[in-house]
Amino acid sequence: MKEQPKELFIDVSDYDPPQPFEEVIQLLLQMKAGEYIRMLHRKKPLPLLQFLQENGFDFKITQNQSLSCEPVLWEIIIWDKKDTSLSHYCSNKF
Repeated sequence: MKEQPKELFIDVSDYDPPQPFEEVIQLLLQMKAGEYIRMLHRKKPLPLLQFLQENGFDFKITQNQSLSCEPVLWEIIIWDKKDTSLSHYCSNKF
């Protein structure tokens, strides 16, 4: 039986630039087959998204539309494009 994909979670919503970018790059370098990153950010990280596209990663991004006074957060799911089973999992789960 195949293992469930493993989530690597990081909340960078309180970090100042360029720390969110740097933290995610560190996670990408450590990521193993079957792992994906779920990241929370206070804004849409356009430089990171461009980097991911240029370096063989795929992502899914959604904006949390909070009805309360909490800040709106972006959720970014990141995975290796070459991992087809993970691509299917992340595309359908999130």
